[in-house]
Amino acid sequence: MAEEKTGFIVKFFDKAYEEKSIMELAEAPVAAISGVSDADAADLKKAFNIGTVEDLAVNQNVLLAQALATFSDASAEVLDKKFEAKEFNELADKPASAITGISESDGALLKKAFGIDTIRELADNKYVLIAQATVALAALVQYIIDEVF
Repeated sequence: MAEEKTGFIVKFFDKAYEEKSIMELAEAPVAAISGVSDADAADLKKAFNIGTVEDLAVNQNVLLAQALATFSDASAEVLDKKFEAKEFNELADKPASAITGISESDGALLKKAFGIDTIRELADNKYVLIAQATVALAALVQYIIDEVF
């Protein structure tokens, strides 16, 4: 079987993870991402039960924030004029705690860990995007291994 090389993505992880395979990076603790401290990881665990890079990538609150931010950005283009509303355009700028399932105390932990205040900031957070890229690459490598080797 081919070795799953990490390539460029490893630069976003702590030095201790630079020799890990892409699959191992996806399964690594979220604190393995450079810039995510153990305290940040503990806050994510407490608020959202996020323990691994994959947990962060596929967290339902994160995915919902991304969907809401995308809808907010595109609402004027996708809705018929009679249904357009200023509230849709401003949706992504609401507090992250506006999402059902994110309490105000969870929102405070997001603020403490990553400086996240709004739905858009949660959707576009660099650590979330690194986690999602890592998990997507791991899935692609696994597909290639399964189909080619």
